[in-house]
Amino acid sequence: MKHLLLALPLALAIVAPQASAAFVFRVGDTVYVDGKRYSWEEWKKIRDNPELREPQPAPAPAGPRAAACTTAIYYDEFPSEDERFQCSADLGMLTRGQIMEKGWKVDFVEKIAPPSDQQAQSTRGMPLFKYKLVISR
Repeated sequence: MKHLLLALPLALAIVAPQASAAFVFRVGDTVYVDGKRYSWEEWKKIRDNPELREPQPAPAPAGPRAAACTTAIYYDEFPSEDERFQCSADLGMLTRGQIMEKGWKVDFVEKIAPPSDQQAQSTRGMPLFKYKLVISR
């Protein structure tokens, strides 16, 4: 009898149908299921016949997902908001504000020292650097 009680949950797990979870939210006659909007009548049909529900493909990213933006000249401090960076991935010359408006985020900032044959200090006596922003979506 003990063996039967131990084997019963295992047998049920093997023959049980796959469970699926969905986030369902209803507002009046509108039903939202995993972010998709349905009318109440449409949702009743889908609920009763799950094969009618179409799979949600993952959205493909539009354009590049990473790029680098570098200042054109050397600065003795981080460039101001209105300074433009030359960006890769055909983004062109953009300010930091424009980079953010286009949906990019700055992942890393790198300071690039000038070559040994160029001036390494500003007239204020501070070291000069080009700034490179590594950005992604």
